[in-house]
Amino acid sequence: MRLAVIGHPIAHSLSPVLHEQWLRASGLFGRYEALDVLEDEIGPLFQSMRDGVWDGFNVTIPYKEAVIPFLDELDDPAREAGAVNTVYRRDGKMIGTNTDGAGLVTALSLETDWSGHVLVVGAGGAARGIISALPTRNVTVTNRTIARAERLAQRFDVEAKALSDVDVSRYDVIIQTTSVGMDGVSSPLSLNRLRQNTVVCDIIYRPLVTPFLSEAAERGGKTVNGIAMFVGQGALAFERFTGVKPDQLVGMKLIESLLEE
Repeated sequence: MRLAVIGHPIAHSLSPVLHEQWLRASGLFGRYEALDVLEDEIGPLFQSMRDGVWDGFNVTIPYKEAVIPFLDELDDPAREAGAVNTVYRRDGKMIGTNTDGAGLVTALSLETDWSGHVLVVGAGGAARGIISALPTRNVTVTNRTIARAERLAQRFDVEAKALSDVDVSRYDVIIQTTSVGMDGVSSPLSLNRLRQNTVVCDIIYRPLVTPFLSEAAERGGKTVNGIAMFVGQGALAFERFTGVKPDQLVGMKLIESLLEE
């Protein structure tokens, strides 16, 4: 079995470590790679999957929407999200799904009952997958480019706001879905009016504590880092690839140990 995660850049990804551990634990022979792919290389790469070279892909920034034209089918989560983070084969077809939202909702449901107002920062493929899986439509989308936020909000019948117009004190759950913060310095949004006990999640897992989460913790927020979503979405993808349900607890411990080194 030959699997990979594709994106650009991709060197930071821990998906190979996680999936190869699950492959070994499941007694499956195979390997999992990280492929740094340029946009004009997507078509040939998916043709090679169609030819049997690859058995499946995870898809990350910035290609969660760009891969869709190369697939035979989208399942319900991918159609609802309009974005794909996992591609697997069934009955000779390449099928796209989206496990981002389900992975995150499961993790955050330990911290909230979803009765409050949710702010989603970002309007890319990850945000689409997450909003589509949220058990509420009491949601506001904000983004550096307001037009993208408005398009996404219209798709899901939720509210859109410019970053400059966001009052974080209005929200009970804040989910940061962009790549801002991977440099360990930047933050997409000020949290200077954050209410105590607001649930604040950043889906970035490297660094483990982003500037966004650091500020949230200083202001009394309940922070959730990107490990839970990363492992949760990865487990659902692994099950699509192999038919085997992996041990998420083992995966969590592995990723935490690597990020704490």
